[in-house]
Amino acid sequence: MKSEKITMSDIAKALAISNISVSRALSGQDGVSEKLRSKILMKASEMGYLRPRNSGDKKILVLHQKPFIQDSSNYSCKIQGIEKALQTMGCEYDIEFIDKSRQEKLYLPNKVAKGTGFDGIIFIGGFEKGYVGFVASKIRNLVFYTGYSPSLDCDSVWYNFNNSGYMQCEYLIKKGHKRIGFIGSGSTYINKEKALGIELALEDHALSVRDNFFIYAEGSFEEKVNELIQSNEGPTAIICQWDYTAIKLIKYLYEAGIRVPEDLSVIGSGNTEMASLSIPALTTLEMYIDYACECAVELLLKRIEEPTKPYETILINNTLVERDSVKAIE
Repeated sequence: MKSEKITMSDIAKALAISNISVSRALSGQDGVSEKLRSKILMKASEMGYLRPRNSGDKKILVLHQKPFIQDSSNYSCKIQGIEKALQTMGCEYDIEFIDKSRQEKLYLPNKVAKGTGFDGIIFIGGFEKGYVGFVASKIRNLVFYTGYSPSLDCDSVWYNFNNSGYMQCEYLIKKGHKRIGFIGSGSTYINKEKALGIELALEDHALSVRDNFFIYAEGSFEEKVNELIQSNEGPTAIICQWDYTAIKLIKYLYEAGIRVPEDLSVIGSGNTEMASLSIPALTTLEMYIDYACECAVELLLKRIEEPTKPYETILINNTLVERDSVKAIE
């Protein structure tokens, strides 16, 4: 293999470590031990690596499509995590908000319209497919973070919501719950995956999947929850799309005289700051946002270095954060 074709990815594969660790070592940045740095430098020399271009020469555009108001799903943390990862890698970058109206009208991002060149784009969240194709015609390399869709053929970093739903449901089952519900938006791919995971866990434990326990609401869900509460065979536990949804549910239940977790157990997702501050403190899922953001940046830089490689989707598994909102049933 010729030295000019050796990439950071080649070194990372040879040492079974991440691209970002290799980049930090080669650029003299913090974040790797001296022992690992020496090992990376030795392997780079052994393989004949010649760095043709500094990471700082790579200019990245970050596009997001959700305002920060009512940030209920760690959205601002995701943007900050991407920014931190880009800074760690020494990349230049611009961040821009593109609302749905601008997407529908096919407006170019501001800096692109003014002639600024970018090596790649990170899309945060779900963008219109037509807009993605329009922007991709101007900038070749792109990665989606949390905006995965099976209709898009591109690199992406996504959370394993199927596994998350299964994990949450199985946790409740082990706590003695047999009647388990779900609240989320029916229009999002996220919740279709999560609902499937819940259903699979119920089936694996020979429990009934009750369709009326699965509430899909774009706005208010209180009326449907009230119908379940009034029935004699309502759920004993409900899994919610996000922490924000779970805390809205807890508030509604409190006002209706229903105690959490004594009368009904509730689980959220996201491990947002509000989860630990709610009463009771919310059992939820940790999403490892900083790690996921590093993966997204690393994946884009890998695409820039190897533009003909196969497309990849990285799935990040969540872990359960157990607090006070779930009761064990004897």
